[in-house]
Amino acid sequence: MKQKIKEILSIVALPLSVYCIFFIIEPRRFGTLQTLYIMFQQAFIPSIVAWGLCFVMTLGLYDLSIGAIIILSSMIGTKVGLLFGPFFGLFGLIVSCVLISVVLEYINAVAYTVLKIPSMIVTIGLLMIYETIGNLIGGASLPFEISMFGRAPYNIVTGIITFLLAYFLFNKTQAGVQIKAVGGSEIISENAGINVQKVKILGFLLCGLFTGIASFLTISHGGLVMPSTRIESVTRLFPPLMGYFIGVALSKICNIIIGIFIGEMVIVMIITGMITMGVTTTLQQVITGLFLLAVVGVAKRGEIEEVVK
Repeated sequence: MKQKIKEILSIVALPLSVYCIFFIIEPRRFGTLQTLYIMFQQAFIPSIVAWGLCFVMTLGLYDLSIGAIIILSSMIGTKVGLLFGPFFGLFGLIVSCVLISVVLEYINAVAYTVLKIPSMIVTIGLLMIYETIGNLIGGASLPFEISMFGRAPYNIVTGIITFLLAYFLFNKTQAGVQIKAVGGSEIISENAGINVQKVKILGFLLCGLFTGIASFLTISHGGLVMPSTRIESVTRLFPPLMGYFIGVALSKICNIIIGIFIGEMVIVMIITGMITMGVTTTLQQVITGLFLLAVVGVAKRGEIEEVVK
């Protein structure tokens, strides 16, 4: 019982510490319940992307094309949704975003499997292709009447359902077990009869599922999506990636899926806090990066200390 309480306190300590720091500095602008409510909602989209990314990165792979996939899926999904009209438009938007994301991630998986070169290089190349296609299609604007998932309570309900789905798939299914096994050792997994290549493809497909959910939430929240050029879409990957690394750092005391959401909540708090203080965007990025290095560094130090012991 004492150990359980200690673990819960350790989980809460990080976001609570960050909150207290900014509350002391800017109590009127940062410490309101409305601000907390908004930050809670803002943490869901990067968390959903990070949960999808978790299936790929657990395999020891990288997917730098996620930002481009979100943009392209959002644009195509919006245009398809508009074809169905206001009544069926929401259905068309959701299905199209998820389907396009899964297809694009399948292309990533096949390209990686066939070319047999590092996933980072493959996904950078495909990122450029996806951005080019997005520029040919052009931007898209979502009408207010089918953007309900960009507002509470629909975005919160979707976020909670997606969290439960990610937790179940990663921890309670054969797919999740095999992904973790392959990520641990491909040789041992092959000897155990696991088809490593199929598991890697499955990891990309699961990533596509969550990226698709994030796509229709993104366009629903913003209402407008524009194509990117010169690999600018990769910047959309940074918040989920930081949340994933914080989740890994917290995975010793809680499940990584839970840790990822805590990580994203902390990142949103830091960014919101710096905005209330009037910190410039450039300095925000520097401070956020230093914070990530500090968290991961502490986690790695703990691993080294355990090995020494």
